[in-house]
Amino acid sequence: MTAIDLGLRHPDEKVAAQRTPEEQRVHEAREVAQHYEHNPDIFSLVLDKRLAYATGVFLSPEEDLETAQERKYARVAAKLNIQPGEKVLDVGCGWGSLLLYLAQHTKGEFHGITLSSKQREVALQRAKDWGVADRVRVDLTHVEKLDPAPESYDVLLFSGSIVHMHNREAIHQLVGRTLKPGGRLFISDCYFPEQVRGDRDSSATRYIFVTALGYCRLLSLSEELGLIERAGLDLLHVEDLTSSYVQTLGHWIDNVRKNRERIEAMAPGFAKVLQGYMTVAKLSFARRTALEYMILATKGAPKVHVAGWPIPGNAK
Repeated sequence: MTAIDLGLRHPDEKVAAQRTPEEQRVHEAREVAQHYEHNPDIFSLVLDKRLAYATGVFLSPEEDLETAQERKYARVAAKLNIQPGEKVLDVGCGWGSLLLYLAQHTKGEFHGITLSSKQREVALQRAKDWGVADRVRVDLTHVEKLDPAPESYDVLLFSGSIVHMHNREAIHQLVGRTLKPGGRLFISDCYFPEQVRGDRDSSATRYIFVTALGYCRLLSLSEELGLIERAGLDLLHVEDLTSSYVQTLGHWIDNVRKNRERIEAMAPGFAKVLQGYMTVAKLSFARRTALEYMILATKGAPKVHVAGWPIPGNAK
């Protein structure tokens, strides 16, 4: 089977393509982690109470961030329909926002991985505080360094994390091997439209992808879906959340502005980085030069009944 030819859209992707897989893993682990190694109290001033660093789901411009993020958690839980004893791997679990919500609302067994030691500490402490530590494990590692047994997980999650991973075909092949029959893959992340809109090789793009976030690789949706299908999975559902991400970014920017002095006291210069990259990103998504999608796929016959999803319109 020949590899899918993925485009290299900006100079840093071209540099990444010249590295060996191991060199790129080391690069991602070092550069991406720097952003998330800042004091978690900073992110608590910007994000929702569970610290989701991904889009919420808004039904109207008047809604607040907490409502939109709670709706997102509930929607993901409905899509995945995790059953007692099912094993879930959250790749790039952050501070445990989605991982711990699912642990609190299901009887699954949860394994999160992150590149940030500070994120791991927060996730483990919250698991203990929220009474789910007996079903939650969080490790500090890159996903490509995992060696899971074939068909050992029921669900794999990538919420705002797969964009940081260059070697996407290898990631999806790992997913295909690791999921059990009927297993589910969930992705929530950013994409470029297939049709080029705007300058993808601009200084603003590089500011977000490198200066602020360490390393990012945005594919087109069709490229990501092709890799998923190449790995042996079937697509169940794709949802456009671009407008919701514009609103999410707006709330984050407002929170940075309101808490600038407190953020500066903890990390001089970081408030400027946050507001800068979020402002450019908000404009990009508002213009649809970048897009936000939520993807659900299954390995073999689905265990979830798509037409009958109890996806709530309001957060619970």
